[in-house]
Amino acid sequence: MASTIRVAVFGAAVLAAWLLLLLLVAGARWSMPVQGEHRVFHGSRFQPVFGDAEPLGQDLRILAPNADFSALQTAVVPDLDAARFPLLSYRIDDFPRTLELSLVFRRADGKDVETISLPRPSAGATVSVDLSGVAAWRGQISEIGFAQFPVAQLVPVQDAFRPFTLRTATLAAASWQGQIEALASAWFAHTPWQLVSVSAIGPSEIGDKSPHGLRPPLVAALALAIAAILAWLILGLRGRAWMRFVAIGCGIAWLALDLCWLRDLDYKRRTDQDVWGSSALAQRQSHVADGELIRAAGQLKHLLRDEPSGRHILLSSLSPYVAIRLAYHAAPLNVGVAAALPGRGLPKGTIIARYDMPAAFSNGMLSFGGQQFHAEVLEEDARLAVYRVLGPSR
Repeated sequence: MASTIRVAVFGAAVLAAWLLLLLLVAGARWSMPVQGEHRVFHGSRFQPVFGDAEPLGQDLRILAPNADFSALQTAVVPDLDAARFPLLSYRIDDFPRTLELSLVFRRADGKDVETISLPRPSAGATVSVDLSGVAAWRGQISEIGFAQFPVAQLVPVQDAFRPFTLRTATLAAASWQGQIEALASAWFAHTPWQLVSVSAIGPSEIGDKSPHGLRPPLVAALALAIAAILAWLILGLRGRAWMRFVAIGCGIAWLALDLCWLRDLDYKRRTDQDVWGSSALAQRQSHVADGELIRAAGQLKHLLRDEPSGRHILLSSLSPYVAIRLAYHAAPLNVGVAAALPGRGLPKGTIIARYDMPAAFSNGMLSFGGQQFHAEVLEEDARLAVYRVLGPSR
């Protein structure tokens, strides 16, 4: 009987401690109400700024993006105190995995528009975000909106958009329920599959101005430590019995985290299906986000097809990422990425390729890396310019 009572006390203590831990991690305070005041903005209240949209009852159906493949919908929200309403919730149906979602807002003081990256909305589910940690979310807010654009480095921009429906956006006061919902969204709502999110544990800050709470693995470790301490104090477990308890707890925690990571991996697999599933296997190599770079690389390889295999090619672009990707696609050409030269002079015959850069060739002279060279034009079009060095300037 005494053993049963101790087990019951242990169970109640663990649940109470875990609930307290959850509230602390979520940022809840004792002074907060269970539910807070809120303001609801139906989708039909938003107006399209970029892209094509139409009201559908109380909803807004976004039908097409702008010419640059992005879309934006905004709503005027007079007399909205940011400190009073720090919790944002939104429901968007049919949102494609190939688009990113951002919150756009403007303060009444006339400052520039601010943007915050948001988790992807799931079908029929409401996603919540705690904006209290966003430095720009302060003062009076005069306008809010949602922006959508293709996921960077993942999908060809012309194929990213699919119609979706903006149903509601809600701004609420801080409350226990709201803080826990925001924490659940931070843990389980999906974020775009970008280079910054390759870690299964997740970065603590990804440069998107969004607040990030403690990640699930750390919280699971704290919860397990609490359970182990209470088992020592209440159940009186010692030695091998206590070690067995900890080992079983670690196994269960690891299994739960692994299931979460597998869920995220399945989301990435389904994103791949959205991007490449309708393309024939032979066409998938060209159906990529940097299709323009593949075409430029093919153009470069065709142009230099008769050059010696060891011919040195210097490639430069305004974006280091673009230059590196173009060099990758141009293999097996002997391409090196360079925007400047360590010393004076280049060997005669060196090829210089410039992608998406201002003109640098005039009267037979090419400016490169702060130096000038006699050169001849091999190719010049709207994006790719290729030159052969004939000798140094005199």
